Amino acid sequence: MNSKSREKLLAGIAALSLLGISPQQTFAAQITTNQAVQQTKKITGTVTDAMGPIIGATVKVKGTSNATVTDMDGNYSINVSAGQTIEISYVGYVTKTFKVGGQNKYDITLAEDNNSLDEVVVVGYGTMKKSDISGASVSMGEDKIKGSIITNLDQSFQGRVAGVTSVATSGAPGSSTSIRVRGQATINAGAEPLYVIDGVIFQGGGSSGSNLGLGDALGNGSVSTVSPMSTINPADIVSMEILKDASATAIYGAQGANGVVLITTKRGKTGEAKFTYDGMVAWQHQGKRIDILNLREFSEYYNDFVTNGWIRQDQARTDFSDPSILGRGTNWQDAVFRTAFQHQHQVAAQGGTDKVKYYVSGGMMDQDGTIIGSNFKRMNVRTNLDAQLKSWLKLGLNATYTHTKERLLHADGIEGVITYALTTPPDISIYDVDGNYTSVVRNGWTSPNPIALALSKDIGMKRNKLTGNIFADITPIKNLVWHAELGYDLSWSDAEVFTPTIKLGNWTQDTNSSSWQKNNSKYWQLKNYLTYNGKIGKHSFTAMVGQEAWKSDWDYTNQSGTKLPNNSIHLPSLGSNTPSIKSGFGVTTMSSFFTRETYNYDDRYLATYTFRRDGSSNFGPKNRWASFHSFAASWRFSNEKFMQFANKWLSNGKIRIGWGQTGNANIGPYKWGTTVTKFLVGQTSVAYRPTNIPNTSIKWETQEQTNIGLDLGFFNDKLNITLDWYNKKSNDMLMPLQLPSYMGTQGNPASRLNAPWGNFGKIENKGLELTINAHPISTKNFSWDSEFNISWNKNKLVGLSGTTNANIIGYGQWNDVVCVSNIGKPLYQFWGYVTDGVYKDYEDIKNSPKPATYKEGALSKGTTVWPGDLKFKDISGPDGKPDGVIDDHDKTYIGNPQPKYTFGWTNTFRYKDFDLTLFVSGSVGNKVMNYLNISMSRMNNAWVNQSASVKNHAQLAPIDPNKDYSMGYKGNNVNLVYNWYDDVDNVRVVNPLTNIPRLAIGDPAGNSTVISDRYVEDGSYLRMKNITLGYTLPKKYVRFLHIESLRVYANIQNLFTITGYKGYDPEVGASTSDANGYSFGVDNGRYPSPTVYSFGLNLAF
Repeated sequence: MNSKSREKLLAGIAALSLLGISPQQTFAAQITTNQAVQQTKKITGTVTDAMGPIIGATVKVKGTSNATVTDMDGNYSINVSAGQTIEISYVGYVTKTFKVGGQNKYDITLAEDNNSLDEVVVVGYGTMKKSDISGASVSMGEDKIKGSIITNLDQSFQGRVAGVTSVATSGAPGSSTSIRVRGQATINAGAEPLYVIDGVIFQGGGSSGSNLGLGDALGNGSVSTVSPMSTINPADIVSMEILKDASATAIYGAQGANGVVLITTKRGKTGEAKFTYDGMVAWQHQGKRIDILNLREFSEYYNDFVTNGWIRQDQARTDFSDPSILGRGTNWQDAVFRTAFQHQHQVAAQGGTDKVKYYVSGGMMDQDGTIIGSNFKRMNVRTNLDAQLKSWLKLGLNATYTHTKERLLHADGIEGVITYALTTPPDISIYDVDGNYTSVVRNGWTSPNPIALALSKDIGMKRNKLTGNIFADITPIKNLVWHAELGYDLSWSDAEVFTPTIKLGNWTQDTNSSSWQKNNSKYWQLKNYLTYNGKIGKHSFTAMVGQEAWKSDWDYTNQSGTKLPNNSIHLPSLGSNTPSIKSGFGVTTMSSFFTRETYNYDDRYLATYTFRRDGSSNFGPKNRWASFHSFAASWRFSNEKFMQFANKWLSNGKIRIGWGQTGNANIGPYKWGTTVTKFLVGQTSVAYRPTNIPNTSIKWETQEQTNIGLDLGFFNDKLNITLDWYNKKSNDMLMPLQLPSYMGTQGNPASRLNAPWGNFGKIENKGLELTINAHPISTKNFSWDSEFNISWNKNKLVGLSGTTNANIIGYGQWNDVVCVSNIGKPLYQFWGYVTDGVYKDYEDIKNSPKPATYKEGALSKGTTVWPGDLKFKDISGPDGKPDGVIDDHDKTYIGNPQPKYTFGWTNTFRYKDFDLTLFVSGSVGNKVMNYLNISMSRMNNAWVNQSASVKNHAQLAPIDPNKDYSMGYKGNNVNLVYNWYDDVDNVRVVNPLTNIPRLAIGDPAGNSTVISDRYVEDGSYLRMKNITLGYTLPKKYVRFLHIESLRVYANIQNLFTITGYKGYDPEVGASTSDANGYSFGVDNGRYPSPTVYSFGLNLAF
């Protein structure tokens, strides 16, 4: 009986009751009539696959809402009528149907669906069959997402997607990865891909150390802040689609230039409620230690300063006179690093009817960092609802709330915990005899205790995020759907930085300070689009047209104060000094119109066209609107008649070609207009001044991309190969204009003007991507799945205009140039001198190129070049030719942080109830600037610990040990010399093949204070990224507990890394506070990624 019949029957019963007629009599008559028309019966059966019963398969009477699901043994029962058709389906299997006859038992065996071409994947503003896609896109299913222990969703991309480079910016809890889709396509306009979650554009709302007043873009003095992607619970995700080429991303127009990641969360399913629990406990360990001097070696290092005349004998430390009696001293690395605990738990309920479906989940995670003092906590809830109210009306709701709490850390940079742990001398204990923290104060040089630095300073953040949408799908006529949606992304956060008064041995911090900051952001999105699907004979087509508008606004308030009454009071307003209060806000809006048309003829010839017109408030009225087009076509030659001879071994063959345009407006508001700030005039008066030079001509950064691809499937898709070549060109690159200092754009940030923004550059990325997916073995008891991907990308700066220099410069922590981007060269190449060993003696100095500061006739070991100093190659001069002088003309390219290629390889084995997954990833050809090594091998200070490599520094000795200096000796030095180490004529290097310079307090020759290839290392690596061993308990052991499935597993992440890099971790992305990528590949004391040992279980009932 259908719903309309029931409604009519109930109405009739009510009417008859009013007339005094017995409804029981009428109802009995109704039953008799139905039985006469239609006889029903119960049928039963078991649904299995090649390996046994299938739990949760859907058994449905086709064309009705009458359905059930199989139980833990694969059994089902359902009431049907003779002649009706039964449809049995399960995810990953071919749907099977049969017609009910005279028998009462039907056992069904489902076959695995190896043909992934029929898979429906998410595209912008809709879905498509995978076989109909002509652009370049990659799908990541739930199995890949859950394959690693991750705290951030963006970590799941590492090594798993061809063309997507994913490099960790930090190993701190909740930290982010630097994601680039097909290379770095922009510099100042944001290079991260666009994330869309269930149709809502995800707003980052993240924070960096510089936002909190804790460092610059290169990470100097910054904190390891968390990623906004850490607010997403990976356990809620069912799939992700990565759109890579412009024909796929152009539907997002101005927001799709850097690629698009479409994230789909789990939804309800028809059937009885299914409950799941996923839990995990883990131990994180940072096993690698950088080889630095122990106490005995440090004393020898100190004594070398005495021997070479840098420290007077009568002032030398007596406790270092006999290094052989000394031990290893304090191991500050062991004191700073710890074995950190992590646990996370998720519960979810999923189910529904043919009318209403639901998915509800809740989870929590608590992760300590491997450096003391760091921690990340997350709590999240999600609700997804779908209601089919009418045959023509469907309503839906997606809502998630996340709360995170972080304790952040000064980990990176010259004042970070890691740097101090490596440079604090090993003769200093952690605590004094009274249990207080110690410190180092020697010869005017001070160093805080690394443990106190990590634990005493309170840097915390609490964030709340509410994201989701409500939508309606209306079908006014057959095949036409109107989708209306309201999306939102609301976040609010509180940050606090408190520096206490503290006494560390001889060093005291007398003034405490506190800074509070509140951030709020609101994003609203309204979109409507109509989609029509049609088919005429062999012609299939889809037309979609839509409109979208969104508004994003943010504001912040910062309050800071100093000299608070005590360390228990953190309120900035209670400081004795007048508190500093800052605030700001910003608003960005965009309005868009778009359309997409697809055409399919006989599953052989396919084409897609998209058009989008965007208007952004980030640009002035004259340049506010821009249009973006794309076109893609493909030919499935495997479906041609002339290819029938290959049907037995060629299951899919498709050639794809696409071209498209996208844009980039991600520069923040008000760049085309003028903003103002206030300043004091005298002591009390307030005035206002502009903060920037406007440019009303600024316009969209645009990108054109061409893609040619080939898809091949063999032996019923047991082997699949995807090959793509692309050429991506970014034009009218958005960046600030470089102006001379007299224009007022340099100097004190409190008074200078920000330079105007404009469109000044062009970038090109070319590359090749290969993915091989194979299922070599698939039997009842054993299977093997393997997937390999490799990507090549070549990047270069094509053009640059409107600047005072023909390059883009990135500065280091001592304001030295670390990287440059020159026309015709890759972005962010390391820039510096090329070393050529050391000067062996004075003759070598005279006969070799020398620094421009060298002065003949005024030689002193403390003022000029000396034997044992680094020798740099004479590359060029003012006229472009070597001139015998070492100066800025001799700086050159000393390394490229961009890899030549990246790769990943996953193998999954299943034997009966066991499963084993092995995943390796790697990078080849990239260089790393070991900037941390500058601090560890400066050798300009006898009181700072150094790398163990300095033991091989240039050792000096007299050429003539018997030379008499008792009466003074006047040689090349104008002054009298009283010892061999001050006599340039009598100094030689004992180990002339070394490339490590001499000891020299103050480093007068600039051995370590200039950037050179001495600090550039090969960053290539091969990493065993993930090993997972799981066991699913047989159903006979758990069914009596009403458990549907129970799986336990053990996982090891980052088990080992094969690399030549000497730092903690060769995987070095840009700093967490660097949005432009200048610090990419610069290891500034980066928080290393740990090895993670975890145990977990997946429970369903």
